[in-house]
Amino acid sequence: MSHRILIIEDDADVARLLCARLRSVGFQPEAAADAMQGVTLAQRCPPDLVILDLAMPAGGGMSVIKRLRSLAKTSTLPIIVLTGSSDEAKKQEALSSGADAFVVKPYEVDSLLAEIRGRLCLA
Repeated sequence: MSHRILIIEDDADVARLLCARLRSVGFQPEAAADAMQGVTLAQRCPPDLVILDLAMPAGGGMSVIKRLRSLAKTSTLPIIVLTGSSDEAKKQEALSSGADAFVVKPYEVDSLLAEIRGRLCLA
């Protein structure tokens, strides 16, 4: 069974490319275009992992992290922040709010895949 990954990303091109790349290595990705849709999808059918952008409409990424951590169904879900911001304060805020990892765009695909596999305890 392949692992389900929810991508919460408002840039349709980034989401589409990331979905294609994850699908090509055996994951089952699903994309949400904004924070509200992402939280709804995560609650409805919790994925195995979330990849989350911070800057997006309908609530920012920080609110998604806090919301997912506050819900019983998603409280332990691995969350990887994938964002264009390299701001150290934002990184610390995301990690202290409950994100498990912080990856800055542009990113190395192999590094992101290693982070995903590590969070899912895959070899």
